[in-house]
Amino acid sequence: MHAAIALLFSIAVIIIAFFARVPTYKVAPAFLIPLLWIVYALRRRLQIHPVHYLLFAFAILLHDLGAFGFYQNGLPEKWRVLPILGISYDIYVHFFFAFAATFIVYRALDFYLALKPWQTALFALLFIMGMGGIHEVMEYASYLLLGEEKGMLKPHTAYFLDTSRDLTNNFLGCVTALIFNAIARLLRRPLP
Repeated sequence: MHAAIALLFSIAVIIIAFFARVPTYKVAPAFLIPLLWIVYALRRRLQIHPVHYLLFAFAILLHDLGAFGFYQNGLPEKWRVLPILGISYDIYVHFFFAFAATFIVYRALDFYLALKPWQTALFALLFIMGMGGIHEVMEYASYLLLGEEKGMLKPHTAYFLDTSRDLTNNFLGCVTALIFNAIARLLRRPLP
């Protein structure tokens, strides 16, 4: 199941790169496909459930759809399932990426550390926020090294609190996944 997901989403990333309107996404497969397959290779060691891997692959795809200018212009009207309410596409991506990754991290921590659920949740939150922080530093470093045109950060056109907003949405996505985990755990527990 994991291999089929990795293959399907790898093909999708290649197709998106071919039709990309934003030039930097032409090279996205060089980064996103290895990311998909590295997580695939770690699936047994990290105890990744197929549904969690599918969520992760969708998070990569959601980011990659930025190739069509969604980060700059938002989603086209006909693609909007829920009211956007003026919310930036970047908010959805950061929220969903943290949401998906939290399930993977929580499950791996739970398997290897066998902590109390609240402790596992705390460590998952700290890990996700740490990775989000590292991503934001990489985003800034790409701007310093490559400039605004080719770098990931666009300070002249982006929201001036972009990093804070990104980390806030990482936090909200992670907490939402942890709430889902807690509810699922309660539903599995036999009643007294």
